[in-house]
Amino acid sequence: MKKYTAVLVLGFVFFVSAGSAFAQFTGQQVIPGQTIVPGQQIIPGQIIQGQYGYGLQAVPVVQAWTYYHKSPIVIQGNIVQFYGASNLYIFRDSSGDVLVKIGPKELQNLWYQGISIAETDTIEIYGEVHWPRHSYGTPEVHVRYINKL
Repeated sequence: MKKYTAVLVLGFVFFVSAGSAFAQFTGQQVIPGQTIVPGQQIIPGQIIQGQYGYGLQAVPVVQAWTYYHKSPIVIQGNIVQFYGASNLYIFRDSSGDVLVKIGPKELQNLWYQGISIAETDTIEIYGEVHWPRHSYGTPEVHVRYINKL
């Protein structure tokens, strides 16, 4: 019994020390789905290549109706009104309106960067199209990143 306990303790110590050595070597926090480039600094709220549809072209809002659930999307326009429930806002461009859901993390990232957004400001939203569970309704864009143009 003592043999197994000693092996278990040594394995745990090795596992913990290897993890801390890796963290010291990279000097950066690894975010799931992110590629670490040597010398790249990670800034909170910064969009990274390959994340949230980065690299996609902005599409008209009406095209969001043709996207599947959880498809990445990039749209440009203005936030015109608070919708009143669950951090929903009405987002408008020249083609129409869509509901966008801006979570507290995304709002905190804007605050952290010192950015305020007014109705007249043109913004670019990187996010995902979400459809309601029932078979009818309108899509929402769940915002993952906001870029003020």
